[in-house]
Amino acid sequence: MLNIFALAFPLLFIFHDLEEIIGMKRFVNRNADMLQRRYPFLYKRLRRFTTEGFALAVMEELVVFTVLALVALHFDNSLCWNIWFGGFVGLAAHYVMHIGQALLIRRYIPALITSVICLPISVLILYRSYSLIEINGWFVVLGLLIVALNMIPALKIAGSFPEDRAGV
Repeated sequence: MLNIFALAFPLLFIFHDLEEIIGMKRFVNRNADMLQRRYPFLYKRLRRFTTEGFALAVMEELVVFTVLALVALHFDNSLCWNIWFGGFVGLAAHYVMHIGQALLIRRYIPALITSVICLPISVLILYRSYSLIEINGWFVVLGLLIVALNMIPALKIAGSFPEDRAGV
């Protein structure tokens, strides 16, 4: 059962992040006034994101999540499964964050639909995995930190592509 759950980690992530890739730039452009007025720090960062940069950041994250899943599958030991579990907890928290963001601004955000779909699936997988893994809190925290700290390079990548001003 854990084998199927392991692969669900990167699959749920990419399903979710495709919604973000497709809709992020359009959302930022359509909501620029509100974002600039209510969340200037966030808007300053988001306006630099291009679809290409955001997609590359998602690919980088997908590589990390896939490696976590494949390492857990390959080595099949408690340490690796705990790190995988922590990473998956981080992904589930990511869905909760997006749902909270949508509630805060009281409108659809790219990522809301797939967050609502993926969160219950993730909670079920985590619940079922919890009974199959000998949990060690330190290694779960390590997995969570890997996912959380990976946001730093991912956000740098997302903002690293210059906007194509020529329309080419």
